[in-house]
Amino acid sequence: MAYNVSSEFPAGCDGTVILKQLDLVLDPELDESILQLGFVQSVQVRDGQAVVMLQLPTSWCAVNFAYLMAEDVRHTLLAVAGIQRVTVRLGDHCAAEEIEAAVNDGRPFASAFPGTGAADLSALRLTFLRKGFLVRQERLLRNLRAAGCSPATICGLRLCDMSVRDGLVSTEPAGVAPVETGPAEVLRHYLDRRAELGLDCARSALLIIDTEGRPLPTEQLERHYQDARMIRVALEANGSFCRAMLAGRRARAANPSNRAIGGEFHVQS
Repeated sequence: MAYNVSSEFPAGCDGTVILKQLDLVLDPELDESILQLGFVQSVQVRDGQAVVMLQLPTSWCAVNFAYLMAEDVRHTLLAVAGIQRVTVRLGDHCAAEEIEAAVNDGRPFASAFPGTGAADLSALRLTFLRKGFLVRQERLLRNLRAAGCSPATICGLRLCDMSVRDGLVSTEPAGVAPVETGPAEVLRHYLDRRAELGLDCARSALLIIDTEGRPLPTEQLERHYQDARMIRVALEANGSFCRAMLAGRRARAANPSNRAIGGEFHVQS
């Protein structure tokens, strides 16, 4: 996978490992990799220290989201062999100084913003993990529906009924002809988040469950699907907006004669 990131790695350091680790860090609201979103501007590793420059879509991106991303960058890179210290920079973000000081010293959110009343961000993180679970599940459900699986069939499927071959998923419940249901990556992402939430991932477990791990009755599946679809559409729209805002920032930085007027992007002749 190619990564469009300015990077500097010392001899003998496998930079691909570091970039793959950063690819695991997600925007908590969008459930997308910050690397794929373009938020990672540069990575430098020198003498066991990694310095990562992030550029968010705007200087006023939510403080708690910015903190979570910076914290996750630090934690994921500290897990890389040979890296003893991680410094995260947030450029011109409105709370860059407070977030950088806390994250880079390993201090909690409350120490950076003591007047907010937020002891930690675990509840917020859980909320977005569950939203991401529903979004990933909706993509899986969409593929199952497109393959012609009925609500009763979908609600009865178990993880052991799913088979992966050549990057594709098929449903193979006992006594039923296999049905191809889309890319294996969709199933893998769903199961990754399911495991992250501590939900049952045993082969005997039902494939489709709610965020609490409960089975979905057949008559509730359509409503559940539509609700999850609304969340997915909203997240994808937000992701597109963030990409556009970030692209605009970088275009203006590259060509100072370009300027924003009244919320629109203009090019001066």
